[in-house]
Amino acid sequence: MNMVSSSMMSSSVSIKKSRKRTLSIDCLPQDILVEVSSCVAASSLSSVRNLRLVSKSFQQTCDDRYVISRLSLHETPLFHWNHNPERFSNFFKRCRKNGNPEALYRKGLINYFLENQKHKGLKLLTRAAEKGNHEANYVYGMILICLGDKGNPGGPALLGGNTKQKGFKILSGLIKPLMSTTLQELVELRDRIRDSILWRGIPVMKELKRAYVREKCECDGKTMKFVAYNCVWHRYGEDNDMNTSSACEFCLWHHEVELFFYNIE
Repeated sequence: MNMVSSSMMSSSVSIKKSRKRTLSIDCLPQDILVEVSSCVAASSLSSVRNLRLVSKSFQQTCDDRYVISRLSLHETPLFHWNHNPERFSNFFKRCRKNGNPEALYRKGLINYFLENQKHKGLKLLTRAAEKGNHEANYVYGMILICLGDKGNPGGPALLGGNTKQKGFKILSGLIKPLMSTTLQELVELRDRIRDSILWRGIPVMKELKRAYVREKCECDGKTMKFVAYNCVWHRYGEDNDMNTSSACEFCLWHHEVELFFYNIE
């Protein structure tokens, strides 16, 4: 009887061990681990830090190029405020090296607006925009519209003609994936970008505003009625209808340019 009981216990332990081996995360294929890690990385940096504590496999996959390229940086400041600026700088360099669009956008923003390295900044903003970063698309589109085809130093003349039209096209393309029925997300995007720039970037903002020329439009004037109905003071309201079929998109984006430079003298 004791032999049977002992055999049963041994068999039970063996089954439990087998189950543990079957359910082990380390047994998952590498591509699945990378995909899981990339999804976590896209949510937040703190989530990745927690994921690295799960297993050695996740420690390795969190350093994968693809995972770093998708890493969300919304929890990190634009500038370092800690006691280890070198570590902060190296982290962002690594993100940029791996093609992280948010890291490319941030460096491009700093170069263009804060360090007067417009040519370098525009290149980074272009790369980030091509990777689908909303902030980069907004800023890049605004720069193209403001500078037009004037050939400003470090400006969009490097990209060929019809620069202003390219800017309108970029901003129009931003609307569809960003919003469904309202313009509120556009307001939040604009405010977020302005908050990043205004601390030290006002001189460049002034340059862009001076370069910007609003061209006359031969539309029927319905856009101003649309703007008047859907705006409160200098910004769009929270519940504005995105149906702009009665409005001229050209005029609507010119109005957005004016809101971007609001209070910049």
